[in-house]
Amino acid sequence: MVTSGESPGKTAADLANDRTADGTALGGEHDVRRPPAGRTVLGWLTWLVLAVLALLALGRLTHLDDALAYPYSVVNALTPLVYLPAYAAAAVGFGLRRNLLMLAAVPLIGLHLFWTVPELWPSSPDDVPAGAVSVRLLAANLQYSNARAQDLAPQIAAQHPDIVVLEEVSPLTFAGIDGSGALKPYPYRVVHQDLGAFGYAVFSRFPLSAVRAPVVGGEPMARMTVTVGDGQRFELFAVHTISPTTTAYTKRWRAQLDQLAADVRSSPLPVVLAGDFNATRDHRPFRHLLDSGVRDAHDVTGAGWQPTWPADLTLPPVIRIDHVLASPAFAITGYHRGGNDGSDHLPVIANLALRRP
Repeated sequence: MVTSGESPGKTAADLANDRTADGTALGGEHDVRRPPAGRTVLGWLTWLVLAVLALLALGRLTHLDDALAYPYSVVNALTPLVYLPAYAAAAVGFGLRRNLLMLAAVPLIGLHLFWTVPELWPSSPDDVPAGAVSVRLLAANLQYSNARAQDLAPQIAAQHPDIVVLEEVSPLTFAGIDGSGALKPYPYRVVHQDLGAFGYAVFSRFPLSAVRAPVVGGEPMARMTVTVGDGQRFELFAVHTISPTTTAYTKRWRAQLDQLAADVRSSPLPVVLAGDFNATRDHRPFRHLLDSGVRDAHDVTGAGWQPTWPADLTLPPVIRIDHVLASPAFAITGYHRGGNDGSDHLPVIANLALRRP
C-alpha cells in the first residue's frame, strides 16, 4: 500500500536517496533550490552600488549638481574613477546569470564612456601659421609648503619656456625656485608671495604691462598684458581658484570660474589662462569657461590621459585640474605635462603661436 508522501514503486531507502543533504525533496513541485547565501548577498550589494551610481548620474544629468554644489564638485571631479564599479557590476550580473543586473549596469557604463572618452580622444596639434609669434608657456603649482621647489629648475632649463606662471608662491617656494638660478633669464617678472596658497608669480621674456590682481571669490587672481613680436599683445591670466571641497568653497570657486568666463568675453585682446583651476571638464562651470571663447591646449593636441593631481602620493595622479587655455587667435601646437618637483601638482607646458591679425 502506498502511504501519503510515498511514491509508487519506491522504497523508503529510495525516497531517502532522493533527498538532498538538507532534507529538501528532489523532483516535482517540491524541488526548490535556493542560491547560496553568498551569491544573494553579492547580488544585493551590487544592486546597492548601481543605485548609488544611478543617483549620482541622475544628479549630474538633471543639473542637481548645480543646486547642491558640494559634494557634487568632488564627485564630478572623480568621474573617471567613480563609475568604474558599473563595469564590475556588469561582470557580477554575468557571473550570477542575473540579466536584469547586467542591463541595469549598461546605461551607467555608457554614460561613463560618454563623459570620459573625450579626455582620451586623439587629435592633431594646430599647424604653425606663417608669421606667427611662438610662445612656450610653463605653468606650475609649487605647493606653498614644498621644500623642493628648486626641483622645478631643471625642467625650466630643459623646456626653455618664454613665460613661466607659478601658483602657491610662498616665501619658502620662492626662495627655492629663485635661488636655483633658473629664473635669471627672464627680465620681466611679477611676484606676489603669500604665506598661504594664493601667492603667484609670472616670469617672462616678453614685456609685461597693465598688471593687476582683482579679488575674485575672496582671492587675488593676477592678469596682465604681454607684448610680443612687433607689438602684438595678449592678456595673460595667472589662475588659481579655490578648491571646491566645502559648500562655501564651492560657491566661491564657481564665482571665480564665472568671472573668468566674463573676463574672457569682455577682453579686447586674445587671452591665455594658465594655472591651477581646481576643475576638470566634468565640472559644468569649467565647461562654461571653455564656451566663453577659449580652447584647452590638452584637448586641441589630443594629449590623452595626462592627469596632474595628486602628484605627491605613491599612486599616480588621477585628475587633470591644471590647464592652459587660449583664444582661437592662438594656434596650439603642442602640450604635455612635466615631471614631479615635490609639489602635489605636475607642471604643464603648452606651445602656442599667436597669429597675425
